[in-house]
Amino acid sequence: MIVITDLYLQSGELPGELTADPGALAGLEYAARFGERERLAGSWRAWLAHWLGRGDLAGVPVAAVAALASGAGDGVRGATARAGAEGATRWIATPVELVAGLTRVHLDRRGIVRLAPDEQAAFAEAFQRTFAGSGLALEPLSDGQFLAVTPGIAALATTEPARCAGGVLVVPQGPAAAPLLRLMAEIEMWLHGAALNRSRAARGAAAVTGLWLWGASGEELPASAVRAAAVNGHRHGALGAFGADAFVAGLLRLAGHVLRPLPDPPADVFADPDTERVVVVAELSGTLPREEPWALSAAAAALDRRLVRPAVAALTGGSLERLTLVANDTRVAVGRRSGLKRWRRARAGLGAFL
Repeated sequence: MIVITDLYLQSGELPGELTADPGALAGLEYAARFGERERLAGSWRAWLAHWLGRGDLAGVPVAAVAALASGAGDGVRGATARAGAEGATRWIATPVELVAGLTRVHLDRRGIVRLAPDEQAAFAEAFQRTFAGSGLALEPLSDGQFLAVTPGIAALATTEPARCAGGVLVVPQGPAAAPLLRLMAEIEMWLHGAALNRSRAARGAAAVTGLWLWGASGEELPASAVRAAAVNGHRHGALGAFGADAFVAGLLRLAGHVLRPLPDPPADVFADPDTERVVVVAELSGTLPREEPWALSAAAAALDRRLVRPAVAALTGGSLERLTLVANDTRVAVGRRSGLKRWRRARAGLGAFL
């Protein structure tokens, strides 16, 4: 299974982007033509929880699961403990580069910033100095984001920024959202003059203009699940999991597995005889060099070459029995014999996810 976590199609991107160069999306086109398509009832995260046999965690806050990611470190576990003890709220804090308009805030396709571990540590240390005494905490997560702990700010539903990439950022409304919006505005003012952003600008990297807080709403994480993760640790079973996503890493930990970096080249993960199932978490945003102009079709083609085509080759070669692609709240599944249905009409690769 390949989950493309930031492929949410925005108004205005299609249909023009569907007409990529012939063959540029060969892997996606194969899946679009021969696969069975299904709209997900909820998010891909809930669907993945069920796929891993942990449907009981499908409604748990994303931040609560991400806090348990294996690579998060003692700081996150400490922040998690403080949240439980103090009644504070845990959020995913995603570094973003926002473009402000007259009435709306735009999030570019490259506006979600993934920080390296040394930058995460520096940002978290500077945050603690700036907001000392407030009870706020910011701790690095394993995927370049942060776990934020906010005493006195109640959990509410906010939109995951990946869902808005390439469009307008959906800002929560109403009196209940006021404390959260004030905090995010204070963080923006702090980041505006931060030395860390000046050093990023000096080397041509994207500025971090804000931390978007999300992933706090949902059902309480069962204490029994946390205890089981602490006792059992990781076990190497018939599941291979690759990529970088703190929620997925935490979910796998609760299921007794570990999320590993995707090897380069990645084709071997689809032909490992020791694994019965493989899940790969991927993003479009980092597929193109920053100096190149953004184009959805070009980014999709790069991901197709790197991941989807090797998976399709393993499928048609007999190494895989089934391939599932998940993006834009849609699941496309293709089997080993699906390609025999030659009567099916060709479809544009990204059209499978409409």
